[in-house]
Amino acid sequence: MSKCPKCGNPISPDEVICPFCGYEIEAEEVKEVFEEVYEERRPLKPSLTKIKLLFTSPREVFKDLAYYPENKGSLLILLMCATLSALTMLVAFSRLNVEANYLSYLGLFIGGFTANFILYLMLWLFLSFCYWIFTRMFYGKIGFQRVSSFLGYALITLVLANLLILILALIIVPQIPSETLSEAAILTTIQTVFSVPPFSIYNTIFFLFLAGAGVLYSYGIAEEFKTSFIKALVFSLFTTSLIILFLYAVLYF
Repeated sequence: MSKCPKCGNPISPDEVICPFCGYEIEAEEVKEVFEEVYEERRPLKPSLTKIKLLFTSPREVFKDLAYYPENKGSLLILLMCATLSALTMLVAFSRLNVEANYLSYLGLFIGGFTANFILYLMLWLFLSFCYWIFTRMFYGKIGFQRVSSFLGYALITLVLANLLILILALIIVPQIPSETLSEAAILTTIQTVFSVPPFSIYNTIFFLFLAGAGVLYSYGIAEEFKTSFIKALVFSLFTTSLIILFLYAVLYF
């Protein structure tokens, strides 16, 4: 048995109006009030299982998240992005004719991983805030945690983007002669490496896969507000387009 959020008397899961005080339980409150009952009837999937299902049954994943938003999987996805980005940095560094030992590579990986994880964490929070604002404007009341949970799992597309960049870097980034580098100037070294593909088109790949995250986010909206997937997709792509335009303006103007 659950309790009425107003008077605290026990009520059954089938009641949306409290028989004691007459309080009408809203749709959002129904999920919260009967959370324990739902958990008993439908076991939750582990975070890793939900991440795997994103590639085969995304609707099932976001149906779970609509009832029980959680960010363990979101953090795992951010860790994947940071790891792949750090590995890509190692590939770029290995293409330079610079003498380095294993400790140098280890330090570069740890530094790159830490910096990228912080960057992706900030990006996730920023995007979650933007989607939360637009979702409230178009659909109504929704908690920030639900939006951040939907979006965190949707960012699996950025894992694919980073994996693609890593593979391309391994295949096509050439060995850069030491003559092209200035006197061990770090800035010049970075500019030299990132002036060749795939690094030179990183932002293009990033924005394309970010649009894919918007598509996945629409599954969460469809489940949360019980609307059609097409309507949720149109809204999500519109919102994603505005965010991409904003990020493009920040980066290039």
